Amino acid sequence: MREDLAPPPTTLSIKSAEPPAPSSLPCRARTSRNRIGKEARRRRSHADTPPRSPEIDWVRRALHVCDFLSSVQSLSPSERGLIAFAIEWAPYGGADPEELFIKFGVHRARFLRLLQAAMTPRPSDLERLHALKTALRHDLLHAWRHSPDSGGK
Repeated sequence: MREDLAPPPTTLSIKSAEPPAPSSLPCRARTSRNRIGKEARRRRSHADTPPRSPEIDWVRRALHVCDFLSSVQSLSPSERGLIAFAIEWAPYGGADPEELFIKFGVHRARFLRLLQAAMTPRPSDLERLHALKTALRHDLLHAWRHSPDSGGK
């Protein structure tokens, strides 16, 4: 055993501890807590949050579905990245052709075919996964095909 170890620190009991020396600085600590009612706390917390929008709620739900499908191996990691990108751009009618080419190296039509193939249910998917994929595929393709620059095609 090593002999050069320092002895364990000693602790003072509360009874033997001396009070701190008086100071000329004012004490800013408050001994009582300010109790705020639940309603006031709720109003304050909601005042800081922006109003909810259906598009943001849809994006959150769709990303959650995408993560779930990925966690049960119904989507490969590359398919998950493609679908997450499509979800994030869906409220805007899809990404610009330049963004698609930079990110995936494909044009819009090819990206939509890749998206459709990634979202096509597999024979091994359970019925619930099949329904989730079909609904998400429908929503994504609808959002991307009805973009402002495509003329609703």
